[in-house]
Amino acid sequence: MLEVTQERIYDALEAIGITDSDGLLIHSAIQFLGAPVGGIALYFETLKSKIGPAGTLVVPTFNFDFPSNLEFDPLATPSKGMGAFSEYVRVHPDSKRTLHPMQSVACNGKYAADLAERDTPCAFDDGSAYDRMLELDFKLLLLGANVQSVSMLHYSEQRARVPYRYWKEFTGQIRTQSGWENRTYLMYVRDMDIDPKLSLKPVRRYLEDNGNWRSTELNYGKLSSCRLVDFVNAVDHFLAQDPWSLVTNRPREN
Repeated sequence: MLEVTQERIYDALEAIGITDSDGLLIHSAIQFLGAPVGGIALYFETLKSKIGPAGTLVVPTFNFDFPSNLEFDPLATPSKGMGAFSEYVRVHPDSKRTLHPMQSVACNGKYAADLAERDTPCAFDDGSAYDRMLELDFKLLLLGANVQSVSMLHYSEQRARVPYRYWKEFTGQIRTQSGWENRTYLMYVRDMDIDPKLSLKPVRRYLEDNGNWRSTELNYGKLSSCRLVDFVNAVDHFLAQDPWSLVTNRPREN
């Protein structure tokens, strides 16, 4: 397997416009980039070096076991399916995590405390960590992952009230700084009778066509970036035209 060095990561980040003081929402699939020299820490250390002390890293640490076990401990509950890099950031001693039991994020850097303290019923509500990242003009960074993985999609879906999702409440035990508390959170869940399959390729092409998407190859995969607000605006563009526009298995009656 081809190796990944600090110099190659740094050059790739430079090529896609990642700069000092950036806030980054990161989705990763680093297995597609090769074997990092020194392990996963190489990505974290290189990113921190690139964005500096005024920058912030945020990774999704989703886990959908809560409806089954009805417990969530932000310090101990692992993420699931979010990749090895997200887990690395989650367990880092300087990281902080939001309390949403299914759609949490882990944050590291200047705005970590600000973001982690935003405890909203839905992870994508006004005033949430995702909403705050938009206010702070964060960038989206894909480390080997493709556009299909971008969680910010749900921010736009919620505001567009897409018909293939609906609101559902989940109540259980959440470990807070004050101890375990019984709390209720919301999630705009997929309608499994429809089981919508979405393609975000049109969103990526729209961003590319408007000069808002940057990408560079690294071994077997790519690093890509754009401003988070540009991604949201692109998704909003499609959903405003037709809330079903990104669904590939749209029901015939609609």
